[in-house]
Amino acid sequence: MNIIPRDPWFNVDTFFDDLFAHRHLLDKEAPYKPRIDIIDKDDHYLFVAELPGVEKKDINVSLHNGILTIEAKTYEETTSETEQIIRKERRAGFFSRSISVGENINADEIKAELNNGLLKLTAPKPEQPTKETHKIDIS
Repeated sequence: MNIIPRDPWFNVDTFFDDLFAHRHLLDKEAPYKPRIDIIDKDDHYLFVAELPGVEKKDINVSLHNGILTIEAKTYEETTSETEQIIRKERRAGFFSRSISVGENINADEIKAELNNGLLKLTAPKPEQPTKETHKIDIS
């Protein structure tokens, strides 16, 4: 007997994430984890993170010892006493996502851009690895 149905598009990497995907609707303290695409180009890496509703001033991106970290805050909208919320799925709070990128990222040349809720980081591949912590400015 198979617990997991055979599916040619089955993705082992996200199986456990998807298994409990709707748990966050019941648990207000469940962590928010933005989706991030990582694309290997010829001369650079491209990271694209979904950050809908997050302003540039509330995002911090850093690289330290081969770990790329994206941190952000979201704020709860205020409602008047006369408004009655029927359902509330959007949450406010702090989140952090770290990705091991190894020592082959040139932190001094990382470019970051926030546009329409997508944070795009372009990270050129270096000739020499770096071990310093660098703050990355978002344009």
